[in-house]
Amino acid sequence: MGDTAQYFAALAHQNVRSGFARARLAIVAAVAMFANNLMFFVVWVIYFSIFSSLSGWQLKDLALLNGMASWAFGLMLVLMGGVRDIARAIADGALDIHLGRPRHPLPSLLFSRSGVSGWGDMASAFVFWFWFGELPLSDLPLVLTLATAGTVILTAMMVVLQSAAFWVPKSAGMADDLFNMMVSITVYPQHTYGAFVRVLLFTLVPAAFISLLPVEAIREADMSKVAATLAAALAYAWLATRIFESGLKRYTSGNKFLEVR
Repeated sequence: MGDTAQYFAALAHQNVRSGFARARLAIVAAVAMFANNLMFFVVWVIYFSIFSSLSGWQLKDLALLNGMASWAFGLMLVLMGGVRDIARAIADGALDIHLGRPRHPLPSLLFSRSGVSGWGDMASAFVFWFWFGELPLSDLPLVLTLATAGTVILTAMMVVLQSAAFWVPKSAGMADDLFNMMVSITVYPQHTYGAFVRVLLFTLVPAAFISLLPVEAIREADMSKVAATLAAALAYAWLATRIFESGLKRYTSGNKFLEVR
């Protein structure tokens, strides 16, 4: 366990350093994303200046929701931006460099690129939580734990979608579209949907585990919902790893796909 943790830490360190190879461009990208997130949230500020609540939720609840989504997406980009390249690596036969290493290829692939705009997402999360959301600083450990669990779930779903390229070689565009749809759902008040849609949001499209359930856990001080969020992170991480490993059985370099019988 210790060696694995050191390996992950080394990959993350090198990945973050590579993201700041062009420091000025990195800072501009992060600031632009930070401003974009706040400008997007102005819509909700205007809404709640006119209406007092939305199905029982107030502005601070929507702020917590947006903060959870921003942290999950931002941390994924900063540390594991390579997750967005899995399908293309499969199609181009570019997994060889990761398969040649003496450890599981998935972490190496995930930590192969850093999206510096994610720093802006992560910074905006603190504004949402502690300014608009009015959380006390004492809640920071719990909030970061739940938001980071959301990062794991978001990354796992991206791995699942990108791994479709093992079976459908030209699925990279479809995977990106489905992922962007899921990210869009995480920043909207999902409690307003009907029962059927909410079931989907806790299963096939687990957006509710990324933002809705963590917000409810904080609002209600419900430790069972905290536990459910953490359990979901472990379950989806396991599922993503199994699907990726299953797909590897079909992979050969040079964009050749072998059918397993």
